[in-house]
Amino acid sequence: MLGALAALVLPGCAGAIPIEKVPEGWALDVHQPGEWWKQPLIPRSVVVQRCPPPAGWSSEPDLSRVTSLPPGIDVNYSFWTDDYHCDIGWSEAPSSVTVTAAERRTEAGLRRICSTSGLVMDAGWRFVGHNLSRPTGDLPGTPTTVAFIDEHRTVVSCSVRYSPEEEDPDEDVAASVELSIGGPSAAGIPACPIKPSGLMANDDGTVAEYELKGAGAVRNEAGSVLTQAATLQIGLAGDSVTSTHPVVDGVAIADARVTPQARVHFADWNHPPVVEGKVLDADGKLLATCRS
Repeated sequence: MLGALAALVLPGCAGAIPIEKVPEGWALDVHQPGEWWKQPLIPRSVVVQRCPPPAGWSSEPDLSRVTSLPPGIDVNYSFWTDDYHCDIGWSEAPSSVTVTAAERRTEAGLRRICSTSGLVMDAGWRFVGHNLSRPTGDLPGTPTTVAFIDEHRTVVSCSVRYSPEEEDPDEDVAASVELSIGGPSAAGIPACPIKPSGLMANDDGTVAEYELKGAGAVRNEAGSVLTQAATLQIGLAGDSVTSTHPVVDGVAIADARVTPQARVHFADWNHPPVVEGKVLDADGKLLATCRS
């Protein structure tokens, strides 16, 4: 009896998270004016693949108390030592799609790929552009960042990853998306729209490699969007290595894997090192500086 009870609380013995389809006819209107993070749109039960916790599981945030959730965040389910994450849902279930190498570089192909996130890239989203970077080390595939924007200047940052088969020119790809406001903000020192991710550490606690990946608006100190900007140069504060990313219609599209030259320390994975940089126009003139 004791052995049977012990088995029930071992990792993986709490029962699988139930997977449910998004309700038929359910839709999410992300094309709305105002600050979407202050106007949560998604009912608590609508999560990617609808995975509410079964009896005995807890969640962060607590889905038994909240009445709504903003898009672009993550729910962490836990049961003793078990752990399960579930992304906030969009209007469709996440999926994957097979595209050719040529299609990956077209607007139509990138719309198909980014729609696999569950947030459909319909005609309400204007294609801004994409940034394709080369993989380094043992990273599989080629990461791509794609940007879209709507009439309310809500920016979609679409992150694409794919794993090509050597004998097959076509590739199965999937994508995840995040939303951000691309319009004017309150006055103040403008923050860099991109934060470091995918950090790898050396034995001494310094950064070995990191990613700068995503899309977001660049602004001046008055909070105005710098639509005349052409490039964003950013890197970890205190490091001599700076990567350059295109800016289109005020939206920076970043995608780079960077190896710092300086010894940049960080103590907490949840609080990555600071990013700082410059916003430049087409002639290389400094328009603004930023810091995360």
